[in-house]
Amino acid sequence: MIEMLAGALIFGTGLAIGRLLPRRKQDQKAVERGPLCQCGHGASFHDVEGRCRAGVERPTWNNGAWTGNEMQPCECQKYTGPEPLPSFYAPELPE
Repeated sequence: MIEMLAGALIFGTGLAIGRLLPRRKQDQKAVERGPLCQCGHGASFHDVEGRCRAGVERPTWNNGAWTGNEMQPCECQKYTGPEPLPSFYAPELPE
């Protein structure tokens, strides 16, 4: 009986300490991104010829004073990232 009380006391103490102490910060895992071009955009932002169709935020200035950011087209001329795998159509096989 004493062993069970001692175990319950140890368990309760551990539970109370765990609740009272601040939580540890979890390590944020790096988000895996797909293959990117030199402009920083993926293959899905580039058309068939390779030209980038995404927008880029660039700061705008007026007489040396920052006035905000403006969306401008990306100046990338050709996709330079890894070549995506080709997609094939595979018809279903008859049974």
